[in-house]
Amino acid sequence: MTATRDRRSDLDDSPTAPAWDERPILGRSRGLPWWGAVLLAFGLTAAAAVIDMQSQGTLGKIFQATYIISCVAAISLVRRANLFGPMVQPPLVFALVAITANIAMAPDDGGKTKLLLTIGIPLTSNFPTMAITTGITLALGILRLFTQRDPSRVAGGKPARERPTAAAAASAARPKPAARERPVERSGGRSEDRKPPRKPRDREDRG
Repeated sequence: MTATRDRRSDLDDSPTAPAWDERPILGRSRGLPWWGAVLLAFGLTAAAAVIDMQSQGTLGKIFQATYIISCVAAISLVRRANLFGPMVQPPLVFALVAITANIAMAPDDGGKTKLLLTIGIPLTSNFPTMAITTGITLALGILRLFTQRDPSRVAGGKPARERPTAAAAASAARPKPAARERPVERSGGRSEDRKPPRKPRDREDRG
């Protein structure tokens, strides 16, 4: 069990592994950039709107289900550093796709009043779907902001790299070597080490 955890930690710290703020909500792979998440939500929702408009002339269950799934997938697969766009995009996706689909594919058999009714009725009937989807994406985004944090931060809020290592602490605790004595300079410009004074020889050997 310990060996498995060590291997996983080694894989997380490897140079090829993405950083913590580039990962999706689950897994260790690299997430989508912000524009990829936006294209995912817009593309799937637009395709579902075209299918509903061609089959029944209005936005129905296919549009609603695809809209929810695509927005939730976008907030889940985007990188942690790019959460803002997918968090606030559901109302924009809903409004732009619904209005464009109704204007482009609705039958042109009336004036401005008919056009306003054609746009307003689908928006009003699908408003609960938009509100629920927006709430889900905001909840997932806030959850990721609080759960996906920098792993180098410790409980006290300081980066782990600021703490001294054991080797640095041991080297700091070692006593420093004593300073060497400087040589004594003579007036002539030469310098030589200090020597202890010689003791006078004993004169016992003299006759």
